[in-house]
Amino acid sequence: MNPAVWTLGAESDVQAIYERLETWEEGTGDRFYEEVLASVRLLEAFPDAGAIVFAEKVRRVLVFNRNYGLFYVPETRGLVIHALLDLRQNPEQIRRRFGAL
Repeated sequence: MNPAVWTLGAESDVQAIYERLETWEEGTGDRFYEEVLASVRLLEAFPDAGAIVFAEKVRRVLVFNRNYGLFYVPETRGLVIHALLDLRQNPEQIRRRFGAL
């Protein structure tokens, strides 16, 4: 499979979570980011590893203490990462992110 492609929304999600974690405790953001990248590398090798959760195509894997969900769609052009969201929020907010897919 081709390398992962990050949407602008997913990149924004990663940056916001990283900054929040670094504010909470220095170094936590770096550990979070390393785990996200390791998960993406694994998904590049095994794109069907995540459970299908939306629209019969959006998949999710859990990262960083299972508090965050990496949402992606395997496509012919590569793994398209659509969001990285804190799963401890209202599920309806998460669903709204994927309404157009």
